[in-house]
Amino acid sequence: MSGEIRVGCSSWTSEAWNGRLYPLGLPPVERLAYYAKFFDTVEVDATFYAIPARSMVRGWARRTPESFRFALKLPRELLERDHPLDEAKVESFLGAAAELGPKLSGVVAQFPPSFRPPKSGAGGAIEQLTRLVDRLGSKVPLAVELRDRGWFEGARAEELYALLGNRGVALAWSALTFLDVPPVRTTDRIYLRFIGDHTTISESELGETRVDRSETARRWANAVRERLDEIHDALVFFNNHFEGYAPESANRFLGLLGRPPIVGLSSASTSKPPGQRELGGGPVGWNDDPRD
Repeated sequence: MSGEIRVGCSSWTSEAWNGRLYPLGLPPVERLAYYAKFFDTVEVDATFYAIPARSMVRGWARRTPESFRFALKLPRELLERDHPLDEAKVESFLGAAAELGPKLSGVVAQFPPSFRPPKSGAGGAIEQLTRLVDRLGSKVPLAVELRDRGWFEGARAEELYALLGNRGVALAWSALTFLDVPPVRTTDRIYLRFIGDHTTISESELGETRVDRSETARRWANAVRERLDEIHDALVFFNNHFEGYAPESANRFLGLLGRPPIVGLSSASTSKPPGQRELGGGPVGWNDDPRD
């Protein structure tokens, strides 16, 4: 196995982790540094909603070890359908991302389910996607997430894979409740996202595993392991809504890859709300043997 794998969470700011991953009373400004004691990568959800100030990004870099890596979500304002790319905003985002230096490991463009390919011919979404990968593919390690199954059917799928592959852009593999993106590799990187569905688990229930999706995780772990000799690296991120508690899901996924669990993660909290399990327990149905 030659490919490097980093497994982490989609954000470090969840209030549901207080008293579980984070000690009760830990100031929000200290969460990233505390998170980085256990994970070596994070996907920054906040950049989807706004281009961050350069000073903020420098703070992220300053509070994490040299070996830590960030993946940024491309701001949604750069993904608006049928709008030309705003060059000033592109440059602003790239400038902010550059503040991470070697700690920037990727950027993911998360398109909504409404971003659908035309039924025939070019135009519309195809042209927009082409403009995006042409503009950003050579500037940052880019992955593209598409959430409409029409992109993965017939000739359109072959067109998509060629478009991304010719520009060295990864097709983001995504585990969603309504769609699993085909595990097609378009570059020497795997970018895998375990998203789930915000309607399945309410915000009030986060902080503990609520849904057993071990079979889904096992299937994707197999897809990663089968390609490790072909890739340079793999980035894997878990959202709270995949099962209810992203740190536990991420730690279990390492086991499915045959990697040791994160040391000390189960005892990170100094105080936990009544009734919550230690991180080592896991939901019924998990099997850490990667041979299964």
